[in-house]
Amino acid sequence: MGKNSFGFSFTSLRTILLVALVFRVLAALFSKGYAFHDDHFCVVRVAQNWAYGLPHWIESPTPPKHSMLYAGFNASLIWLSDQLGIHDPIVKTTILRLIHAFFSLLIVYYAYKITRLLSSEKDAALAGWILTLLWFMPYLSVKFLAEMTCTVPVLAAFYLLLNKERTGKGNSSTLLICGMLFGLAFAIRMHTILFAGGLGLVMLFEKRFKDSALFTLGYLLVAALAIGIPDYLFFEYPFQYVVGYFTHNVDNAYNYITGSPFKFLLTTFGFLVPPVSLMLMWGYVRTWRVEPKMFLAVLVFFIAHSAFPNKQERFILPMYPLLVILGTIGWNQFVTRSAFWQKNLKLERGGWKFFWAANLLAATALAVTFTKRDRVEPIYHLSTKQDVRSVIVESSSRSVKQVPVYYLGRKAADYSDFEKGNILGMNRWKTSKEYLEEDFPFVFSIGANKSVEDLKREMLQVEKKPNYVIFKGTEDLPKRKERLAPLFPGQEFVLERTIEPSTFDILLHKLNPKKHRDETAFIFKIIG
Repeated sequence: MGKNSFGFSFTSLRTILLVALVFRVLAALFSKGYAFHDDHFCVVRVAQNWAYGLPHWIESPTPPKHSMLYAGFNASLIWLSDQLGIHDPIVKTTILRLIHAFFSLLIVYYAYKITRLLSSEKDAALAGWILTLLWFMPYLSVKFLAEMTCTVPVLAAFYLLLNKERTGKGNSSTLLICGMLFGLAFAIRMHTILFAGGLGLVMLFEKRFKDSALFTLGYLLVAALAIGIPDYLFFEYPFQYVVGYFTHNVDNAYNYITGSPFKFLLTTFGFLVPPVSLMLMWGYVRTWRVEPKMFLAVLVFFIAHSAFPNKQERFILPMYPLLVILGTIGWNQFVTRSAFWQKNLKLERGGWKFFWAANLLAATALAVTFTKRDRVEPIYHLSTKQDVRSVIVESSSRSVKQVPVYYLGRKAADYSDFEKGNILGMNRWKTSKEYLEEDFPFVFSIGANKSVEDLKREMLQVEKKPNYVIFKGTEDLPKRKERLAPLFPGQEFVLERTIEPSTFDILLHKLNPKKHRDETAFIFKIIG
């Protein structure tokens, strides 16, 4: 690929990074809300509570099942925003997304550099463009996902290692640094130990015992600093988080989303967009001799996740950049040597044209999509109201999806969180009685599985009387209002705003109505 009429070279890393930045900044600015449960409730909610001084997780007798290091990084940014007078919850999460956007460019950078070490500039550019425009990459890169964030140190470690082996640049400390980077990835997302395991197996097979020892030393050093010491200080013993995480997942293997051993194979087929996904998967299979450490790292990671019952699509996100690197190299080598494809290059080009068109359209659409809008925007709307005493979220469904109270933009509590006390650090608010202050609102939830009497008992327990109700869903709305009317004798419900779900949320609901709800939200103020 040469330069176009504007002077940009399509094989230039600078050009690729510039386009990647544009898409990720677009997503950072416009893709409000959150993608999954964990990127909000196990990162943003925790980070904001820590910024408030609440010992979220820390008062619990056991460590959390999520990275305290990653939550702490985000907490420091939220605390800094608060100190600078930035209190709007949307603005704060936008700042976090912008920081993630710039950080995620390192995925594209290291993927390009690794591919260039292993193959040609043409292959490096193709791998870079794929990771720049692959439909979910810009969107998920700016979400607060440990699965995406951990990918950067993994790729950086592979690059340093391969650069030392292929160019001779580096010394013994390079292996130590590689181990430290993998240790950092482990502290962010524990599953990355599978990558390190695959890499380590190859080094042992090659009898590189000194390199293995240095790598392991670096790994354990960072793991001890990021996990072992904090566990010892806040909980019972070093690496209790690691033990608890694996014990919890084994005991609850079938309590989450499950699927057949072939589920992730089909997921990869779909996520990488056919027919190119088939090309990349076939290309990967052919690269075991090109770079055995990366090949086995991907294979071990994929087999382990395929064998384990708990199968959530985001679990294998860290694998895709490595798969794209090897798949690109392997496929292009295969096409060059294949008599069939040399005679049918138009067919291959047609597959790529479809791939680029589909991904460009989908990546752009996702980058400007407000996900979980029906959950976030009603609460955020109330953040602009100075008279909010407390809020009820009512749903026509059996239960109410967990409410993102963070978006109220002030110290507040979900009653269900408040009940848990020390697990979420709420005991401090209970002891200080801060929750009784007038400007400290509660959010109560009631679905079809909960009685009005139970709700009334919760309100009395914390001495709060809500003056806003958010009804989720259009079904039997008048009857549901009548159901809550006894809580507000002599008062009336006045509709203040209606919030529709985003187009993307509606699409998800149609594809999987059991898992994804697309409920219109009606915000009523209680007057009288």
